[in-house]
Amino acid sequence: MLRYILKDIYGNETALKKPLKVSFVSSEDAPADRLTAAFAVKEVFQPLMSVEVLDRTERIFFGYVDTQTDEQTVNGIILTVSARSLACVLLDNEALPQTYCMISMRDLMERHFAPLGLTHFKGTNKTFDDEFIVSKGMSEWAVLSEFCKKFTGTSPKIDRNGVIDISGESDGKAVYISSDRCISKKHTLKRHLLISDIMVRAETSNGYVMPFEDDFANSLGIKKRRYLNAADSKNLSPLSAVRILENADNHYEQVFLNVSGCVICTVGTELILDNEDKKYIIKEIQYSLSDRGEHTGIYAEVKYI
Repeated sequence: MLRYILKDIYGNETALKKPLKVSFVSSEDAPADRLTAAFAVKEVFQPLMSVEVLDRTERIFFGYVDTQTDEQTVNGIILTVSARSLACVLLDNEALPQTYCMISMRDLMERHFAPLGLTHFKGTNKTFDDEFIVSKGMSEWAVLSEFCKKFTGTSPKIDRNGVIDISGESDGKAVYISSDRCISKKHTLKRHLLISDIMVRAETSNGYVMPFEDDFANSLGIKKRRYLNAADSKNLSPLSAVRILENADNHYEQVFLNVSGCVICTVGTELILDNEDKKYIIKEIQYSLSDRGEHTGIYAEVKYI
């Protein structure tokens, strides 16, 4: 059974085990995971700061409270809390505008992320000899995302313990789902997402003369061209075209499972379905608990590249 640890602004902790309702969403498209949980309690809580969810001793969620509601009914008090995971710290803070001529992840940690409490990272510490611009209005998350887009080709994430991961590596664990646990399974092919080729403008003195073709899209008869201007963008390079094509390929074939019970897994890990030899990568998790039971929705995509 999952335990929910609520911590108030004074450091007091309360452990609750039987929520009335829970909604949890973790998605590749949203930097911060979202949790909403409702509990029947005996008294009104002090202002809450954080929520931690444990499976026995394993932390499966930690985040800061966005909203806290105490509803007094004839049956008692219902406490509802909504929280976002640690990525919210970077989403909610605006970055100081500046231009870097040589930049490394350690520089970003020291100047942008460590002051916000995120002090560890996983991935390359290489110094990149290229200009990187932090524009007015960029959030600290946008700084991290743009750095990875230009220099590492990975999608950053912040794990449950606050470690920033820019390595692009999986933890090596796979989630196995048997067909008898699936309430439903939906399979989708999205041809409209594929791109056959991208023409890149790499130098200001030239036009769009550098081609990048996608063999997978062409094998399916897709004819869709795009143009990328890397010459006039400080945060793009010709290799950005390769990443765009690979990203499109990996969004082509999708599956959505509605599974009974609680499936503990993380976005980015491999999903194995019985009687299938395809390599699925989990992209979104939707867990819910209510008077209708406990369910986990898993959205995954076939990895082609």
